[in-house]
Amino acid sequence: MTTIKQMRQQPIKLKAVFYTAISLIWLFGLVAIGHIVMVIINKNHPNLMWSFGLWCMVVGFLFIVLTRFFKSDGWQSFLGVLGGTGMWIAFEYGLIYGGERLGVSYTYNGSYPEYRMMQWTVGVLLMVCMYLMFQESVRCNFFVYLRRKLHLMRGAVATGKVDNYGPRTAFEYIMTTWFFYVLLIMGYDEAIFGAKGKFIYAVFFCSFAVAFYLAYKLLNFDKFGPNIRYSIPVVLIFWNDVEILAKWGMLKEPWVHINWPIMTAIIFGFCFSSYLIYKDLSRKAKGEAVVLEDLKQAET
Repeated sequence: MTTIKQMRQQPIKLKAVFYTAISLIWLFGLVAIGHIVMVIINKNHPNLMWSFGLWCMVVGFLFIVLTRFFKSDGWQSFLGVLGGTGMWIAFEYGLIYGGERLGVSYTYNGSYPEYRMMQWTVGVLLMVCMYLMFQESVRCNFFVYLRRKLHLMRGAVATGKVDNYGPRTAFEYIMTTWFFYVLLIMGYDEAIFGAKGKFIYAVFFCSFAVAFYLAYKLLNFDKFGPNIRYSIPVVLIFWNDVEILAKWGMLKEPWVHINWPIMTAIIFGFCFSSYLIYKDLSRKAKGEAVVLEDLKQAET
């Protein structure tokens, strides 16, 4: 049996670099496009906000249900991310609606009402995290690490085959997005740390370092299934730095200020990476991949 240490000592395959790059581009593009679609609807078509949020929930749920009918973990992960994205957008619209009903206003440091609402979901978030930490069948590396270091393990982590990665992937996307949103919003709160406090600086530098470390770990995989799943924490942790730079006024987010030249490049990257993922996952012959011949030859 190949150990993790032995696996790390193996040279990085060019094919793994390809799969990692495409997965990261696809997921980053998906997050950016989700932002700009919400901005356009909220600013230019506010009458569509609630129906759009409802449809995001319905379509997201259907994507997750659809994973039931695919045997490939690649398709399950791909559809799971789309489902998780739809459900998350619906959750944000629910907070926007709640903020309007309750009369929640903007704060002096520019926080949107829905983010002020989200800040106080921290209690529910911690309860869900507590369940995940004590549920030994959960295989998330972060929670497995906490169980071992805090001596919470009573039994072995489940090692059986996962039959459907779709719901897990959707849940991973939702939980990771939720966790880091709450982390940043709590950090921005002037009554707690402040947007330019030491805590936010620590989050910025830690996110930068951890994102690149996790991207390096992604190079151990050369299939779109695991690459897509493990790209979620990479992109969303790196997104912390994007959000913090915008909060500091050092970056104008093109998906918020609608910078179409930049967004056109992002949309093109998303569409092209989606095409490559689709072509790869659609191949019937086992072991085939959408990789150029020179990439295959370089590994031989």
